[in-house]
Amino acid sequence: MRIVLASCLVRGASTTAVMLPQAMGTQRSSATPAPGAGALRTWIVGGCAYRAGMAIARFPSIVIDCPDPGVLATFYGAMLDWKADVSPDWAEIRGEHGQCISFQQVEDYTPPKWPAQEVPQQMHLDVIVDDLDAAEAAVLDLGAARHEHQPGTSFRVFLDPAGHPFCLCLD
Repeated sequence: MRIVLASCLVRGASTTAVMLPQAMGTQRSSATPAPGAGALRTWIVGGCAYRAGMAIARFPSIVIDCPDPGVLATFYGAMLDWKADVSPDWAEIRGEHGQCISFQQVEDYTPPKWPAQEVPQQMHLDVIVDDLDAAEAAVLDLGAARHEHQPGTSFRVFLDPAGHPFCLCLD
């Protein structure tokens, strides 16, 4: 029989999660919250204890499919003023606080057809700008194309060099 103790920090309250032995293919857990912390639920997943309000991961990264990762890393790196790191089939850009957008090469890439859904967009980026006209001129200079469909007045829709829609938005 194996009992594992895991210390966690949940919203500033130190707790101890006790993972009990497996019985009949299920795992049970109990937790003893710190004084005044109240009862918190603990989930055991793959031998690790997770509490409500406890992040499982950090610094999410978005990965965008494209035909040429270097082209998109250069485009978005210049637009966001982030550092680009490019290799033949993968590239990424990073902000100063760890934010990351990655680009992976996909053979036979087909760009989305927005707003139609024959080839639907999987996601798009919205970026905040102070001046729509100035930002539009800058992204067009970087290689973006203004989309013909413009459904709003506080944002503008563009296509990046690989055809992904993105929006320049006023705050």
